[in-house]
Amino acid sequence: MIQYSAMNVGGVIAAAWFLTGMAQADTLNVVSSFVWEHEAIVGLSGLEVSDDGATFVTISDRGWYIAGEFLRAEGEIKGADIQEHLPILGQDGLPVAARRIGDWSDAEGLAIAQNGTFWVSFERWARVSQFTSPEVAGTWIRDHPTFQQYDDNRQLEAVAVDANGTVYTFPENPTDDGFPIYQLNGADWEVRGHIAPSDGFALVGADFGPDGQLFLLERKLVLGLWWQNRVRRLEDVTNPDDIETLWTSKRGAYDNLEGIAVWQDQRGLRVTLVSDNNGDKDEPTTFVELQLVD
Repeated sequence: MIQYSAMNVGGVIAAAWFLTGMAQADTLNVVSSFVWEHEAIVGLSGLEVSDDGATFVTISDRGWYIAGEFLRAEGEIKGADIQEHLPILGQDGLPVAARRIGDWSDAEGLAIAQNGTFWVSFERWARVSQFTSPEVAGTWIRDHPTFQQYDDNRQLEAVAVDANGTVYTFPENPTDDGFPIYQLNGADWEVRGHIAPSDGFALVGADFGPDGQLFLLERKLVLGLWWQNRVRRLEDVTNPDDIETLWTSKRGAYDNLEGIAVWQDQRGLRVTLVSDNNGDKDEPTTFVELQLVD
């Protein structure tokens, strides 16, 4: 989804071995970042990247799909070309972008299943929709009763699909019990556990890695001035207590990172992140790429 007397020589050796083991915990290191300057790109929030890292699909919080190709050199992103720019369609077949009243268009999370099904989570009118392809109308999934209980603009930020096709969605803000893990079971959502929040971070993205582990993207605004970002990992989504932090950015190092995609090539496991520029021309849309180091 980071050992001087003869009496205590053994203890010193054991401590050294223990500390070495700690130092070898998995971490994510930033390998590159790329600022995408394009007048058509506004408010990217969800992201998927192909298994070879060559192509991507992202969604905007104004209700659009954007598919494209990364231009890479030595494995690093050096550019991006748009191949498709399509409206997300509501269950009536009309673009959600046309419905800013009530903000039906606020698409935040994207997951693409192995069978090609698209899943999109929305805020404000909190819901998850299913799409057999980007060109067709969405299928509405019956809401969990608690979807409407979150504060406005703090609702379903993330959606993820595991290798078995099971769908999960997550709100931006935790409840008193933590971040609920909503699992789609047939036609209904069930709360399968809670992820403990820490240090004031909100949950804004999720993606399963190729080994089935769940990677979570989190961020917070420090003193209203600096964005700080973090990636945590659940080895098993059914055991949310077993969670580890793989990467935490410095304050202000990046902007509002909201989309996450996990993939793997011959270089190892990669995590690609994308920032939401919040519709502000002075805030960049940035891809940040990290690599897992053990």
